[in-house]
Amino acid sequence: MTTYTARTGLHWVKQGLLLFRKQPGGLMALFFCCMFLSMFIMVIPVGQLAVFLLTPLFSVAMLEGCRQVDEGKRALPNLLFSGFRKPARGPLLTLGALNLVILLLAAVLVYSMSGDVLARIAERPEKVDPALLQTMFVPMLIASAMYTITWILTCFAAPLVFWQKITVGKALFFSVVSVVRAFKPIFIATAALHVLYFVSSNIVGLVFGASQMAMAGIFTLLLLLIVLAHCTLYVAYREIFHQPQAATPVDLEKHDTPDPMA
Repeated sequence: MTTYTARTGLHWVKQGLLLFRKQPGGLMALFFCCMFLSMFIMVIPVGQLAVFLLTPLFSVAMLEGCRQVDEGKRALPNLLFSGFRKPARGPLLTLGALNLVILLLAAVLVYSMSGDVLARIAERPEKVDPALLQTMFVPMLIASAMYTITWILTCFAAPLVFWQKITVGKALFFSVVSVVRAFKPIFIATAALHVLYFVSSNIVGLVFGASQMAMAGIFTLLLLLIVLAHCTLYVAYREIFHQPQAATPVDLEKHDTPDPMA
């Protein structure tokens, strides 16, 4: 059984950064494709909920791009639709539905703890009492922790479904077990990414001050961090579950044809 130390998390972040440096343009272009498709979906009714439903499919697209770069290939924009193909589409949408349920439960938790405060803020948003906002801190913190912990525990589920072609139940089980076993490096890697963003965004703020240039720079850093987080997640998956193989679509006609020798 492989033993993971806290230092392994820093190694994953370093390897993720090296992977990103191999093809930053291709990975960023793929991420922008995911982002633009998300923005387009949000225009339609209930589109905001649909984006959360499709989150595992977008995550798989980024991870598949990381795999292509790792194998010396180009991360092309058409990888955006990797998770939309059968047989992975159904299980990935199931994971997306689970993600949406957790999000709604977190929202219900916030509303149950401070529904009256939210109502007063909605009535007079232009005159919000700072004391009211302070009462929202604990409910928001609990809800955020609930959603974040669930996401971390299930972060390997989507790539397991996509690359290993296993059921959602097995993917969730192996994801939770793997995260618990490798808790220290995953915690350190997550903390390192947050520290990296915090330091770099503060440097941008100090250089440009409270300006539009600073806001644009901080937003750009956020986008870079999201891509780097996927690169780090890919490296962690590769270390825990070994090098992933390309997902090949199932030939349904051949699969449904009875065996003449049976």
